Amino acid sequence: MRIGILSDSHDNRTTARDALSLFLGEKVSKILHLGDVCSPSVLEFFRESAIPILGVFGNNDEDKKGMQEVSGNGFERGPRILSLDGRRILMSHYFDDLQGEIAGGGYDLVLFGHTHRPMTMRVGRSVVINPGEACGFTSGKPTCAVVDLETMDSRILDIANGAGMYQYPPDSDSW
Repeated sequence: MRIGILSDSHDNRTTARDALSLFLGEKVSKILHLGDVCSPSVLEFFRESAIPILGVFGNNDEDKKGMQEVSGNGFERGPRILSLDGRRILMSHYFDDLQGEIAGGGYDLVLFGHTHRPMTMRVGRSVVINPGEACGFTSGKPTCAVVDLETMDSRILDIANGAGMYQYPPDSDSW
């Protein structure tokens, strides 16, 4: 199973849509958002795609009720633990919420956002990822990540360079 990961959308509907386009091309089964969506309208593209989106709230997510309505109650306060495809995943908006947990090594995948800086590293058996900022406001380079849960291979994707590679919404009903 492949999952798409993004963080810090900050109301940028264009890059959120383009990230979804990349995720469709990568054939992800689930999308994880690490907070700072900011407006529920950013999530509408994801709902329309029928790919489930799960997430944690960030410090700029004020309309939590609206986000829950659009995502089908897919968001929670972090840190959040998920089990997907036999992998234990720990996710939060803030790295500080995870520091003690990372050292314990009980997770296959540890995810955080907030810093707007993409990075991947390995700590023991855990793959640790910050997908960077989906909005591109701070760095000028919107990014997201894809992880194959079977192999634990991960990639940071440049949303701007991949934009338009896959069309969304699609022309046909085959999606």
